[in-house]
Amino acid sequence: MKRFLALLCVAILAVTMAVGVTQAAVPGITDNQVTIGAFQDQSGAAAVVGINMRKGMEAYFNWVNARGGVNGRKIKFIVEDDGFQAARAIAATKKLVEQDKVFALVGTLGTPGVAATIDYIMEKQIPSIYQGTGISALAYPPKKYFFPVQPNYISEGRIVATYVVDNLKMKRIAVACEQTDIGTEGLRGVREQLAIYKMEPVEVVNFGAADVDFSSQILKLMRAKPEAVIIYSTIKPAAGFLKQAKVMGLEAQFLTTYVNADPIQMPGLAGDACVGLIAPGWVPVLGNDADSTKYLEIYQATYPKEMPSAFAAAGFIAGEVFCEGLKRAGKNPTREGLIAAMESLRDWDGTMAKGITYTPEFRSGKASMYFMRFAKPKFEEGSVEVVSDWIKLKI
Repeated sequence: MKRFLALLCVAILAVTMAVGVTQAAVPGITDNQVTIGAFQDQSGAAAVVGINMRKGMEAYFNWVNARGGVNGRKIKFIVEDDGFQAARAIAATKKLVEQDKVFALVGTLGTPGVAATIDYIMEKQIPSIYQGTGISALAYPPKKYFFPVQPNYISEGRIVATYVVDNLKMKRIAVACEQTDIGTEGLRGVREQLAIYKMEPVEVVNFGAADVDFSSQILKLMRAKPEAVIIYSTIKPAAGFLKQAKVMGLEAQFLTTYVNADPIQMPGLAGDACVGLIAPGWVPVLGNDADSTKYLEIYQATYPKEMPSAFAAAGFIAGEVFCEGLKRAGKNPTREGLIAAMESLRDWDGTMAKGITYTPEFRSGKASMYFMRFAKPKFEEGSVEVVSDWIKLKI
């Protein structure tokens, strides 16, 4: 009897150890839950983006969870506030991976943090789906564990330059750049496309991400007399730049990156200085179609009577793309299985996500955008007008 009990204990221990090994092999996965995480600014310079992006993700995951989750597992989403600071983003990522044991990173936000965590994520082999930045390093060269969705700044800069030259018929083009990757890469894209037309910027001015006085830069632009000024920065300095340019009398067609194409936040920050501003978009425009109706219903189920911002739509798309990959990964998902599932997407459409494709060799974002114009100094019906069809990247 003692020998039998001893063998039984050994068998039970072996089973327990086997279960523990299986669970450890797939961090973040239990029988009824998938844990994912992200760093997103909730208190710093880009909090207006981070808070709204989080809301979009939470609304989508709440909707998915209310319907039983994905393949029987509900989504647990952990957000760490990095304050739009690279050092805090690194610490947040390590916490999510090493302490919270997330299955994947979904919806990480901000060029400083995303750029600073690439090497760590590659080393730890953590799938990272949708990054709230347009830095090209995520797609060029392709990286196994990264699945960017939104356009990168280099491609966008080329599309913006194409629009200014081909559609607006303007030749004297200047660029105002934030001294971060968003400015550096946006400028690179503009320069590359203008070179195809045998043109170059008539002036380039730089400013810091936290600057509030742009008078010296605006004076330089006024001397250059540009027809168009392309602002490559995050939303707060872009709005501040527009307001000061209006006060100082700089007359030009202003354009900016899609990062700032928010019909609620931009007028709120820039007021009437944003009227006439043109920005590209890659998120579908809300209308009376079935997808728009569904999106609003899902969002407002979590945030009643609140109109979602463009940043909320971006978060919603991040949630959609991840859940589609998780669904395709099957009932027993692994990180490698998720990567293979993501690489099976071919021109996939969700409710708001459109035309998503990945292969082992292709990790670029969308290569087409449309343009919109801010028509009113506050958010209301007709405050933003679509002024172009889809403009494709010219090679």
